[in-house]
Amino acid sequence: MINPNSIYRKTDAGVAEIQSRALGLRTELRRVLILTDGTATVGKLAAFVRAAEIEMLVTELEQRGLVVSGSNAGAIGFGPLPVAELPPLTDITVTPSINVSARADNLLEPSAAQMLAVRRTAVSSLHEFLGQDAGTLTSKIERCSSANEMRIAVNEVRQALDRQMGASVGQRFLDAVRGAAEGTR
Repeated sequence: MINPNSIYRKTDAGVAEIQSRALGLRTELRRVLILTDGTATVGKLAAFVRAAEIEMLVTELEQRGLVVSGSNAGAIGFGPLPVAELPPLTDITVTPSINVSARADNLLEPSAAQMLAVRRTAVSSLHEFLGQDAGTLTSKIERCSSANEMRIAVNEVRQALDRQMGASVGQRFLDAVRGAAEGTR
């Protein structure tokens, strides 16, 4: 029996499977693989599938070599990024849409076109990287009603992609979002 407080991490093969889909994992197995990030306990992962099946799903992923328990994961090197490597919350550059004579203490806000472009690009990129499993992260982007909320959401999504699929995917996501923001200046 797996302890609900156990923490699992993806192996190199697990990260590769998320990107390639070569094994054709069934939906619930793929969902648990994507959500396995080296910080979430098995108990928390159980909330995303039928709770009674979580042990079977984690065991199958472990047997396939796609995840490893936290106690065995040190040799593989996967896990959350050290705090020093995380991007700052102001990682998106936007063009001000305010008049030059506006007060200096006003925050620079992106134009409506930039917000729309960032939203569309972020959502389409998430669907490209995660397929049908992008729902939770896309809803985080779609709920943003201000530029500050969008900046925070984009950085949270990027960090999740870094943990779940590797830093190169997180960087591709961020580059696409930045390109959308800069392309609508």
